[in-house]
Amino acid sequence: MELQSAPPPIPAGAEQERIDALRRYRILDTLPEQAYDDIVALARQVCGTPQAVMTFIDEERQWFKASEGIEGEETERGIAFCDVAIRRPDEVTVVTDASRHPLFRDYPQVTGPDHLRFYAGAPMVAPGGHALGTVCVIDTQPRELSPRQRDALRALARLAVQLLESRRGQLDAQRQLVERELFTRDLLRYQRQLEAENTELATEASTDALTGLLNRTGLEKIRQEDKLQSFARNAPYVVAVLDIDHFKRINDTLGHSAGDAVLRIVGEEIGRAVRGGDIAVRYGGEEFLVIMPGTPLAGARTVVERIRGDVAARPDLPMAVTMSAGLAMGLAGRDAPEALFQRADQALYRAKRRGRNRVEADED
Repeated sequence: MELQSAPPPIPAGAEQERIDALRRYRILDTLPEQAYDDIVALARQVCGTPQAVMTFIDEERQWFKASEGIEGEETERGIAFCDVAIRRPDEVTVVTDASRHPLFRDYPQVTGPDHLRFYAGAPMVAPGGHALGTVCVIDTQPRELSPRQRDALRALARLAVQLLESRRGQLDAQRQLVERELFTRDLLRYQRQLEAENTELATEASTDALTGLLNRTGLEKIRQEDKLQSFARNAPYVVAVLDIDHFKRINDTLGHSAGDAVLRIVGEEIGRAVRGGDIAVRYGGEEFLVIMPGTPLAGARTVVERIRGDVAARPDLPMAVTMSAGLAMGLAGRDAPEALFQRADQALYRAKRRGRNRVEADED
């Protein structure tokens, strides 16, 4: 049945829900797409009109997603036939002669050069019941639609909604994929940050803050990881125990800040003297430990004598400082580092008994 009078406007709350539903499809102002062009072409052919268009109605305008025989991309909503059609979502709105219709006869597209006379619009109704726009046909001559043509126009409007639903599903899937990728990227970034922080914390926990050498925790970690057992089997290795002579006197005379300065200097010289595969540890207080794999006793003595001499020669010492050291050599795979440490420690005490400021070996 042809529209005779204007239907009531959509209530404000329902209109906002309709606008929200339209926005969710993200169709407005998109580029032309063949599937929507095909629907418009079919509507034109089925109804035998020179013009056909698929429109979407937002707050202020009627926007054309696809059209045939019509120029432009949009019009004001206030003069849109489709704005009236979406108020009747269950009907095909038909105007046989707009020039004689009391509602449309003064519309500019009727009185102007467009010379619009016939209009038929089938609302595109989303699953929630909101009319988003129409699939409509237009003619410059008055005419009628047959029941079969009305049914065909409704079917094309339903097909358009199915396309919209499919398009939204694809866009949602793409968005979820992007969100997952971003989440995964953030997760990996956080994991790398956490690993870096854990590595930094592990390094801090294993390193003496004053000297930069390993501490006893770091030495124990190396022992637990069996790195001390990775030396070439039956190859010689040496454990050296070094001690700052009369260190308590430095603290008592000059204060603990001076004692800390001496410890830093000793740590620097040990760090400079050891080789890439050596393990240098501040074992506790003023006592230091150096493990030298693949090194005979004579070579190890040379390294430790260099440390002792370089420390004594440092011009930035707060007072004269000497060091004593004990060495012990064993074979990897046969002699445990703990046993060598005990022997080297005994050699250290022998060096102290013999006057300090010297290096003694377990074999001496």
